[in-house]
Amino acid sequence: MAKHFVVSAGDMKPGSLLQVEVAGEVLCVARTEKGDFFAIPDSCTHEDYPLSEGEIWDECVECPIHGSLFNLRTGDVSGLPAFVPTKNLPVVLEGDDVYVEL
Repeated sequence: MAKHFVVSAGDMKPGSLLQVEVAGEVLCVARTEKGDFFAIPDSCTHEDYPLSEGEIWDECVECPIHGSLFNLRTGDVSGLPAFVPTKNLPVVLEGDDVYVEL
């Protein structure tokens, strides 16, 4: 796996989402209210809409179109109408730098 810089931690407020492109993949980077960082593909498995335009609820991201929920820690579906899980990508913090491993 290769490690790719995605954002400085200080540039993301808790409870925010960010769309980034890394090695040709469009990702949704999330920072929960607790300050934890997660990364998943930036596409709802139900309607192929950017999850980065949604909202965070605890450790889940909600798709802004139909309300599907995905667990950021596991990629599992936490709320319908989606039923196909997404991938959870490893995130590494080094100082203030946030990296995603692909």
